[in-house]
Amino acid sequence: MIDKISHESEEKEGTGSEKCMNQGETQLNEEWSQKAFKELNETPEAIRNGLAELKKLISEPNLNAKTDDAFLLRFLRAKKFDVPKAFFTLQRYYQMKYESPELFKVPRPSKKLHILDMQCQNMLEQRDNNGSRVYIFRVEKCDVSQVTVEDVFCTNVMALEMAVREPETQVAGITAIVDMNGFGLHQHAKFLSPYYAKRTVDVVQETFPLRFKGFHVVNQPFYFDAIYSVLKPFLKEKIRKRIYLHGKDLKSLHNHVNKSILPLEFGGNEPFDNSHWKRALLNLEDEFSEMEEYGFTSLPTRIEEEPSSSTV
Repeated sequence: MIDKISHESEEKEGTGSEKCMNQGETQLNEEWSQKAFKELNETPEAIRNGLAELKKLISEPNLNAKTDDAFLLRFLRAKKFDVPKAFFTLQRYYQMKYESPELFKVPRPSKKLHILDMQCQNMLEQRDNNGSRVYIFRVEKCDVSQVTVEDVFCTNVMALEMAVREPETQVAGITAIVDMNGFGLHQHAKFLSPYYAKRTVDVVQETFPLRFKGFHVVNQPFYFDAIYSVLKPFLKEKIRKRIYLHGKDLKSLHNHVNKSILPLEFGGNEPFDNSHWKRALLNLEDEFSEMEEYGFTSLPTRIEEEPSSSTV
């Protein structure tokens, strides 16, 4: 049902995902509201009460947080309206921007055209069968002589910031495909340090208000187990279960992501092309800059551990 909803709604808007990706603060339609209720226990009352409780918690004098309803709702949806967990994620979100601005502060897209033009990243125009956004990263197209680890990391964060603006994506989450074709230990070793591995895991597990529904690795080298071992100690069991290694078996990938929405290189019909996504990013220059006016002025003595209640 959601697959049909997502495709039809984008066609009705007339400009495909570029307009959809830039919508930011639209309300959920009836079908998406039903999905939000089923998966997140979302109701008008839950929204109203959750926002009120979350705003009460945001009272630290050293935290200048963005507090409009549309922004806070993404944290509540990411944690199924568990307010303490949503608040923890909000604190961690701003903490990482404060501690590692070179990685987590959202750049102006126009300042990152050198990496966007490499065609190594793309947010697909259509959603998967669950309604999730699909993000692809191609290692082979990432020229490590021209980009830094920070370039790659912050443009990935920028992609997430764009996706999470969509209420539908807040509900259905995001699926990532990592194509490791062309990966070489000599060229890409700097991407695998424990420091960057830990920051990557932080984004997925504690820092970013988005539901990460699956991680699909294709064309991985035979020594991928050694690479994965760098990440594995930091991963919670829930996330480990969402990592799928497909090798060169694209049919295995298609069991999870319909090939009709994928680029030609992954079994679909049209060649990989991120131009629509790049244009949509460039339209958000001012909004991204405004977002970075918020955050911690200094860190609190302690940020409490995430509450233990389960979310998906």
